[in-house]
Amino acid sequence: MIFFLVGRPEGQEQPADKRLREKIIELKKANAAKLKAGAVEEQFITADSPIPFDIKQLWYDFDREVNSTYDHNSNHTPENECLVEEGDSKMLKPAKFQPYSPNNTAPYRSKNQIMYPYVGKIYSRLNDSRYSFMFNPPDYYDVDSPNDIDHLYKNWIDHEERLTILDLSGVPFELIDISVGLISRLIYESMYWGRFEEYTGRNRPILMAYEEAHSYLPKSERSSHIYGYARKAVEKIFKEGRKFGVGAMVVTQRPSEISATILAQVGTFIALRLTNSGDKGTVQSAAPNNMNSMIELLPSLRIGEAIIVGEAINIPSRVRIALVEPRPSSNDPDLVGSWLKSFKTEKNENAYKGLVKALRERKHQN
Repeated sequence: MIFFLVGRPEGQEQPADKRLREKIIELKKANAAKLKAGAVEEQFITADSPIPFDIKQLWYDFDREVNSTYDHNSNHTPENECLVEEGDSKMLKPAKFQPYSPNNTAPYRSKNQIMYPYVGKIYSRLNDSRYSFMFNPPDYYDVDSPNDIDHLYKNWIDHEERLTILDLSGVPFELIDISVGLISRLIYESMYWGRFEEYTGRNRPILMAYEEAHSYLPKSERSSHIYGYARKAVEKIFKEGRKFGVGAMVVTQRPSEISATILAQVGTFIALRLTNSGDKGTVQSAAPNNMNSMIELLPSLRIGEAIIVGEAINIPSRVRIALVEPRPSSNDPDLVGSWLKSFKTEKNENAYKGLVKALRERKHQN
């Protein structure tokens, strides 16, 4: 949360981070007895406990702490605040105070400025509509919302279908790493703590499939928006998940860019056509020494052909995978047919208006 909210790099903790952690624990403890999935004893709560709290209230309290003024210089208590307007945390409206005097006379400025660098950064994140799905989830916002985390688990796992797809395509790029990491941790920890339950854990094993894995499970955090949160969570599943009934599969076009820890734990490779020498070398290093001739075929494989190597198949084989019907929308466009068409959008005054509306609303138009 600190990485995302205020952009503080790992290993550079500041006093404000400790204060932020303490405030989060305080707000979580205030909700401990109100949880719909069951009350939690306060002594077990940490900053990492999955308990909802009002992050807008957190910002409001810090803003008030930093910007308040007082009519006594030594007694900075709520009773001595020079308050003009209370404000509203839900609307991200800060409390207003009388301006402090620069001449060491009343009103006096707050002496507690430790959170000053963070107040503006937190407000900027909370006020950005791109992140509203994270900070304003309609059914999971706080303890007064209709659902708790158990409702998420039931939606993801406890239904009649064999497959659950979590579509993260609308998630901003800078939140993909955190989102994938949080989902992975929630699933892994649910399987760990429920490993002996009849309805989950070892009695109901699941497989996590990570599509486009090179985008958020890289060898190193070269991007400013990749903190390694997803990579660490998925590595833990690859290393320890089997014991608790959770497995993992990575799907990627660039296996050479995937975390080495993850690749070292992979039991089976299903390799479709690969032309990059680095990617081919990654698959080749996982195959038996006498399979080099088969691996050399990777650049020449047809659509739907694959080479399977590993524990899932007795003999490394070249196979043909049946194509899915109806075909997904990821098919290549008909280049020649499209280029031969005549487009005359100048006759349609509304051309591109629907596109711009979809772009601004971040959703597809019907």
